[in-house]
Amino acid sequence: MRFLSGLEPGPGGSVFYVETEIAEGGDGEPPAYRSRLWQYRAGERRRLTTGDAANPRWDGDRYLYFLRRQDKVKQLFRLDLEGGEPEELTEFKTGVNGYFLGPNGALAVLALAEDEPTKPGTPRVYQQPPFKFDGAGLLPGQPWQLKVRNAGGWSEPSAFATDVADAVWDPRGEFLYAVSSATHAEQNGWVQRLYRWRPGGEPLELGGGFGPIADPHVAADGSVYFVGFDWQSGIGASPGVWRLSSGGRAERLTPTDLYVGLATVTDAHYGDYGRSMRSDGNGGFWLAVSERGEGRLYHLGAAGELSGPFPLPGSLAAFALESGEPRFALLEDYNRPPALYVDGEPAYDPNAGLTDSLPAPQAFTWKAAEGHEVPGWVLLPEGKGPHPAVLYVHGGPHAAYGRALLFEFYLLRARGLAVVYANPRGSVGYGQDYAQIKGRWGEVDAADLLGFLDAAVERFGLDAARLGVAGGSYGGFMTNWLTARYPGKFKAAATQRSISNWTSFWGASDIGIRFAELELGTGLWEAPELYWQKSPLAHARALETPTLVVHAEEDHRCPIDQGETWFAALIKRGVPARFLRVPGEGHELSRSGRPDRRLKRLEEIVAWLANYLSNG
Repeated sequence: MRFLSGLEPGPGGSVFYVETEIAEGGDGEPPAYRSRLWQYRAGERRRLTTGDAANPRWDGDRYLYFLRRQDKVKQLFRLDLEGGEPEELTEFKTGVNGYFLGPNGALAVLALAEDEPTKPGTPRVYQQPPFKFDGAGLLPGQPWQLKVRNAGGWSEPSAFATDVADAVWDPRGEFLYAVSSATHAEQNGWVQRLYRWRPGGEPLELGGGFGPIADPHVAADGSVYFVGFDWQSGIGASPGVWRLSSGGRAERLTPTDLYVGLATVTDAHYGDYGRSMRSDGNGGFWLAVSERGEGRLYHLGAAGELSGPFPLPGSLAAFALESGEPRFALLEDYNRPPALYVDGEPAYDPNAGLTDSLPAPQAFTWKAAEGHEVPGWVLLPEGKGPHPAVLYVHGGPHAAYGRALLFEFYLLRARGLAVVYANPRGSVGYGQDYAQIKGRWGEVDAADLLGFLDAAVERFGLDAARLGVAGGSYGGFMTNWLTARYPGKFKAAATQRSISNWTSFWGASDIGIRFAELELGTGLWEAPELYWQKSPLAHARALETPTLVVHAEEDHRCPIDQGETWFAALIKRGVPARFLRVPGEGHELSRSGRPDRRLKRLEEIVAWLANYLSNG
């Protein structure tokens, strides 16, 4: 399987993209991802790099910029489209964490002020969080700052109090509008602000301070448009488009029930899928939206009028504009990874023929007693039933299953297992109220999942005596919760990167304090009994379901003590259990882990569930 990402418009009606393949290991080396830059124009493809490349950006003229990992850190490169080899523009010992192109050749990077890496094995001292982050490990202890390219090389760094998370140049290339937090407390609370910064000067705060900010765009009148939301709306709030006027007032332009951004769960993505908002050049914006399990395309006009969704022959994974119009898109489907489309027509599919024979799942909805509908799907195996079935629960919880390939489900199907999966309350794309489950984990969401499962068993004639449950992250929490609270329901379980104990998660996770307080609705000391009662571990005495525990050793999101604790509880209760520990991987093992480690995970999960359900 190959993965397309990094969609970027190019000259003459062309489009750039990154194509990633899995390369076989050799001489004792493991298999690895290999990503190359390509250009597509009028039916012809041209490979631009032989070495790895990611995050391409075209300057609108002759250069294509991209990032490449060198000596374990990322550096910025530039490729002359008129010919020649890529030119390395940065040689920072600690690398760069992003870059921003502007008009008239303006260029800025995110780099550390003190460019000296910490030697491996050196003890580190931190005075406040964050000090670690999933996928990055221990953090450098200093914020990522802006440096601007000039005639002498690179400018002195900016002096923001915390990491610069994003930035955009003003239309004349004189200022950078940057996203950062005013204090470490704000950074830990996921609150960001917009600043204007002239190289060599001090950051000037413009506004914000009520929630996260992404995808900033600067208008000619000095207004800044961005994607964000207000924490007062809760952690299940829908990101939307906002306008920050030159006077500092922020106004939301899109309805609260429209989720701007793509949140569909898949295991067939690799790389960068771009921004969810792109300017049309006339004061409006094209938007990537998550809606009812699909990626959809909307347009926000200069006068604030919203139109869409526009018809697409697939679910939107990424898009790029030419002359203000969305000519290029990566579209996916239930049984197909993202493929390149141009003007709504298929242009290039690196996986053509690979998954064409896979059937789409059957969609249906279950109406709960409270009156709301729970949407979901059933993927049936071949042959006559009644089939055993696995209830699979997505992570988040503020994500969604939908019109995107879940290759793991087809592996289960191949072993004779039906897969039942749904978007219970807490999922996004069905309105902001539907996504709000603060303080109700294990209650309304569990009721939706169990109700949907029972309806699927009845509707599709599944074997109610051979049911399993599986999931990762929040789905791992729910797997633990359901097997502890409903011990006779499931005959097998596979819990992955889970939460088993909210109290230990609170302090050990890279997002623990803020996430726990937002999701449970209170602090640890304010309600210690709630933290315990919401922990699956509190109810583990009832465990009887044979369970596979999967956890990565470098998972900082749901640290491995959560999996270790659950495995210990299973063994203490005398329940058949197996523990797959995966070294060198973090929370994203199932989506972007090293290929051989991803394969081992799949083999273990499929074998465990098939053994207890197909053969039980």
